[in-house]
Amino acid sequence: MRTYWRFGTAGDIVFGSGTASSIGREAHKLGGTQACIVTDANMIKAGLVATITDALHAADISTFIFEGCKPEPSTLIIDEAVVQAKSQSPEPPNIVIGLGGGSNLDVAKGVAAVLTHGGQAADYFGEGKLPGPTLPLIAVPTTAGTGSEVSAVAIIEDPVKQLKLAISSPHLRPRLALIDPQLTVSCPPKVTAESGIDALTHAIEAYTNIDFRALPIPNDQPAPFSGKQPLTDALAAEAIQLVGAHLRTAVYQPTNLLAREGMSLAALLGGMAFSNAGVGSVHALQYPIGAVTHTSHGLGNGLMLPYLMNYLIPSNPQAFANIAAWLGEQVAGLSVLEAAYRSVDAVQRLKADIGIPARLSDIGIEDKHLAQIAQTAASNQRLMPLSPRTVNAQILESILRSAL
Repeated sequence: MRTYWRFGTAGDIVFGSGTASSIGREAHKLGGTQACIVTDANMIKAGLVATITDALHAADISTFIFEGCKPEPSTLIIDEAVVQAKSQSPEPPNIVIGLGGGSNLDVAKGVAAVLTHGGQAADYFGEGKLPGPTLPLIAVPTTAGTGSEVSAVAIIEDPVKQLKLAISSPHLRPRLALIDPQLTVSCPPKVTAESGIDALTHAIEAYTNIDFRALPIPNDQPAPFSGKQPLTDALAAEAIQLVGAHLRTAVYQPTNLLAREGMSLAALLGGMAFSNAGVGSVHALQYPIGAVTHTSHGLGNGLMLPYLMNYLIPSNPQAFANIAAWLGEQVAGLSVLEAAYRSVDAVQRLKADIGIPARLSDIGIEDKHLAQIAQTAASNQRLMPLSPRTVNAQILESILRSAL
């Protein structure tokens, strides 16, 4: 049992439209003279890399661009980026900049770790394997959802195990999260939808996880997540309301800057919440689902979210009733339990409105996959202890079957 909580986030946060132009000044403050920009070819085509490099060059900071990032990246991409970065002359980069969606930011975290501490990316899977701080890392998200710009985790695929695993360490939190909602305007509707429902999943899981006092880890032992606490509750509540207000508009009116700003803020606040309170069984299920279907992290989370909510409601009906109201449900006159189940309806409607699949069968999951997915998720001891209601492989398989 814990008797206290702690809160961590990026070392600095800069938020606002047009702030990408300040990255040269910000990198200079961190001692950067040679920057490794970790990104992908789409960011180059969209002109977003040029926005960053122009600002860096204006501040006399040289740049090396690694454009090999891909969705759902593996350790091989990190290791290749490190090889290329080390080959730069006259000397390797002394600052790392991640530009793009959550996958790119996670690769940038891995690159900063390996450039600093050596070895290979796979050496750092698990909790607290980094021996100390990394090179300064600036995270510049171009999607609104993952919260990687403030989190202490990089989710990377292990090509040997063919499973997504976590590199988790407080040293992975970026020194600067620079969030410019204008950079998300070019984000395609499908990616906007999937990253946005991911932000909602982060906030809802953070808000409904076990309380920090119930965390079954003593004070003197490190814990990757704290469980819910007052600060994460406040952040998650605001994130949920922002998603309810802005996600549909961001999907269907991509150039609506008010909606883009709202979703960028929702992703940031949700990231701050979940990277402390933790996520739970939705994410535990998504990792093996993603490995089977090769669908995006956000899509898998969004698909499974209402099914897990439906199971978890009895653990804290008031929390789910609050979520229903924050998502715009009319709950006046309803009992707390009736209002709580309206939260599931609200998420299902939001999914349908933005094109998130309703069923696991829609993404290629078959009955034969369910038992193994459930077993893999149940064995995730990083996330499962955070569930506010008892969850085991048998229960997870039942939930998966309801979603099939």
